[in-house]
Amino acid sequence: MKDRIEAVLGAWGAWVAGHPWRVIFTVTLFTVAIGTQIQHFYLETSNDKFFHEDDPVVLQNDAFKEIFGRGAGMAVVLHPEGEVFTSEFLAALRDTHIAIEDEVPHVVEVTSLWNIRETLGNDEGLEVRDFLEEWPETPEALAELEARARANALYQNFVLSGDGRATMIVVETEAYSQIGQVDALEGFDDVSDDAAKGERRPITGEEDAEILEGIEAVLERLPPGIEIHVAGMASFSTMISRTLPPDMAKATLLAVLVAAIFLTLLFRNVVGLVLPLVTVLLSVFSTMATMAALGIPIMAPTQIIPSFLLAVGIGGAVHLVAIFYQGLRSGLAQGEAVAHALAHSGLPILMTSLTTAGGLLSFIPAALAPISHFGIVSPIGVLLALGYVLILLPALLAVVRVRRIGKGAEGANTASQRLLVSAGRFSTARPGLVLGIWVAILVAAGAGIPRIHIGHNMIEWFPPEADIVQAIDFTNEFFGGAVSYEVLVSTGEENGLHEPEVLRRLEALSDHLLEVESSGLRAGKVVSIVDVVKETHRALNENRPEAYAIPDARELVSQELLLFENSGSDDVEDLVTSDFETARLTARVTFDDASYIMPYLDAVAPGIERILGPDLSHEVTGEFRLVGNTITAALATMLRSYSTALVIITILMVMLIGRVRLGLLTMIPNLAPVVFTLGLMGWLGFALDMLSLMTASIVIGLAVDDTIHFMHNFRREYETGKEVSDAVDHTLKSTGQALLFTSCVLACSFLVYTQAYMVNLYTFGVSISAAIVVAFLADVTLAPALVAAFESRFAREGEGD
Repeated sequence: MKDRIEAVLGAWGAWVAGHPWRVIFTVTLFTVAIGTQIQHFYLETSNDKFFHEDDPVVLQNDAFKEIFGRGAGMAVVLHPEGEVFTSEFLAALRDTHIAIEDEVPHVVEVTSLWNIRETLGNDEGLEVRDFLEEWPETPEALAELEARARANALYQNFVLSGDGRATMIVVETEAYSQIGQVDALEGFDDVSDDAAKGERRPITGEEDAEILEGIEAVLERLPPGIEIHVAGMASFSTMISRTLPPDMAKATLLAVLVAAIFLTLLFRNVVGLVLPLVTVLLSVFSTMATMAALGIPIMAPTQIIPSFLLAVGIGGAVHLVAIFYQGLRSGLAQGEAVAHALAHSGLPILMTSLTTAGGLLSFIPAALAPISHFGIVSPIGVLLALGYVLILLPALLAVVRVRRIGKGAEGANTASQRLLVSAGRFSTARPGLVLGIWVAILVAAGAGIPRIHIGHNMIEWFPPEADIVQAIDFTNEFFGGAVSYEVLVSTGEENGLHEPEVLRRLEALSDHLLEVESSGLRAGKVVSIVDVVKETHRALNENRPEAYAIPDARELVSQELLLFENSGSDDVEDLVTSDFETARLTARVTFDDASYIMPYLDAVAPGIERILGPDLSHEVTGEFRLVGNTITAALATMLRSYSTALVIITILMVMLIGRVRLGLLTMIPNLAPVVFTLGLMGWLGFALDMLSLMTASIVIGLAVDDTIHFMHNFRREYETGKEVSDAVDHTLKSTGQALLFTSCVLACSFLVYTQAYMVNLYTFGVSISAAIVVAFLADVTLAPALVAAFESRFAREGEGD
């Protein structure tokens, strides 16, 4: 089978060499055609998009947003050098509030000290007014205003910090995208709500960015002496969208530069530099265009795709061009050298691409959408790179004027050849010692695996000095949290929330949420319909503090809520459904590692069940829950993808080698870098998060490439009758330098992520680069030692073919 495939590839090379311009024209036409789709390429950083649209957690959150909207999208924290309750600062706060309402797009509601409700009783009954409706003109009025604010339980940790030194402007944004909505419904006078809702999709990262840009423009007008922070999940995703494109562009450009440097060092001519780069860059462009055509956006995990495909594609191109030049040196004509290169290296290039793509396919079933997208796009890119290398590159090699490489250039790399051959000879001469050294290394590294923290701390994606990190830290400390979750409680009957006993349970539930602490997470503020009921009852009882309580009679609750709604305030609409069947409790919580969220919610759950009892149903939702679910989904993805990648690649390795025992044996050098890298991550304290969880599957897919090239050529030499040591010698002489080169390119291409602004890319780059170095060392030492140690376990000729 192997010989037939090599013969077919050689024949293909001969045909391409005879019809190069036809091939070049066809590939160019394909590239231009698929390239037209690049216009649909877009970036997405919305938290909703981390999950598939049919994920139950997403559907639950969507149902909540249909009723209550998105909630607080962003929080603007103002911390003056002096006091909050001064005329100057309050004027600045007022102007900022009004400007955000009037100038910032996609804003639904703004809440601050300027307009937060104050519920009071007067001679005429109930009055619900804006807190700063009467502007304080005197120091005495300011002092009285501050006293009222500090005494109001609603304001604490909501619009006023616990120490009264900072204030927050809560900005509620649109839950759904407005892109295309006006045009879609324009001209239709009678469009049902259900029809309109059917066209809606969650607000996009682009729209969140517009919101933040608008807020920042307003905040620039604030007077000096005010510390400003903008927090919230929407601002966090926007900061990712700002850093992701430059990081991706930098990584891609540096990867191109790295490849260019190594191509120049290896081939020392323009053809050897330009043709592989052009071939691979076209494959990357076609991949990104295909990604756009499929409607798949660039997200945090998928930003590595361009530089990843560039590094992987260069490897195949290098092997083909290197054998092409070897053919020229041996006296073959240019067309014959093309056919020789495909016959010699076409099969291992094909198999390395298939094994790499197979390993990446393991990500497709991932619960996290961007990981699944990586499993779709990356294999497509690897196969496109394979196509360009086996189709376009031979045609280009056939038409360019190639200068033959003289003996001086050929011998320039003998030092590295001698080093590689020496390593191979040592390994085959002392296989037991080499295997013992590797076992010791892997045991020491593997001891770090239990130390790995499986987490998803998005704060740590950014440097400590980043504005978003400072904002979240400040909000966590002074306002009891920077994110929130929702508890929806359903009574199952219309006006069920008028029942005092139900309201008391909600009050007890609020107290419970404020008391529970788990994994460092604790709610700092809970807002619900109970606040409205107690405020109204106090106001209607001469504003007496002791009347801040839930009325005893259902009729009294109903009457007081009716009075509140008739007062002109629409706050009740944000807290309950229109039929008063379901209530919403919003709990603001500290923003920390997502791995702590589900344990925290698990700690909260028993108390919720106990307090609400069997007659009140509930569900927990919100973006906080979404983020918490990422780590659960990530862990399931990791275990499934690792096992799937291992099975796929093992099967392909056995098919390539043609022998089950030898194929299984050669998987050991592929697993060694995985064990080493995971252990290294544990020892260095690197968290296994949404990006780094892909490490092992990517490493297996990349490590197997060099193993395939080594074993393919080793088997070729071994089956001519050579001893193991001689076969290893010839293998490392012919392909060792290409293995060294491709490993250097891959390692350096991932090391460029150490220059990224986002810290998680730094740890990802270091981990993958270390794995590639270990994979190369395993192929030139561990693999020779294994075939030498287990030579007697497989037959010399023909077995398994």
